[in-house]
Amino acid sequence: MKTRHGLLAICLLLAVFLLQACGSAESGEGGLSAAFDPENPQEYGIRGIYLGQNVKDSMDVLKPAKADFMDAVTRESYTLDQMAAGAGTVVMGLLLVDDAQLMVMVKQGVLKAIVVGGISEEKAAQFATNRGLAVYDSVQRLQELYGQVTSGQEVSVQGSRYKALFSIHDDKVIGFRFDAIGD
Repeated sequence: MKTRHGLLAICLLLAVFLLQACGSAESGEGGLSAAFDPENPQEYGIRGIYLGQNVKDSMDVLKPAKADFMDAVTRESYTLDQMAAGAGTVVMGLLLVDDAQLMVMVKQGVLKAIVVGGISEEKAAQFATNRGLAVYDSVQRLQELYGQVTSGQEVSVQGSRYKALFSIHDDKVIGFRFDAIGD
């Protein structure tokens, strides 16, 4: 009788752990799933940074050699600590990362937009999306990673809170932008 109850308790614990693991994977806490999830903010980023992430945390990951931040409304300059604390209306940042320029938009201390373009072919893989799409990859590669897309000069994929816009030229991705919707 005791082994029966012990076995039942172990099965119950295993079921609880499996349900928790499934819940974490569905909510995006465990990173990226095998297929593009338009509701997971981690899908909308590069090199481990993503929309909705605190700006200080994202800069710790990117480690830019240079970063200039200026409020788009007031033209006031901001430090990383000020922005992380929520200062500024809409702060635009120009970053120099591995000899390439990136742009970010910060609002209330979190990333609201990430823009990648003008990256050299030699550096393209270093600025791939979190899903693995690099500048100069083909539209076919874009479809493999983000699902069925309609080819054109711009390709957009989005969820209810985030959007990715990929610029296309000669069947190749030449830049991309991630934006928060409605913020």
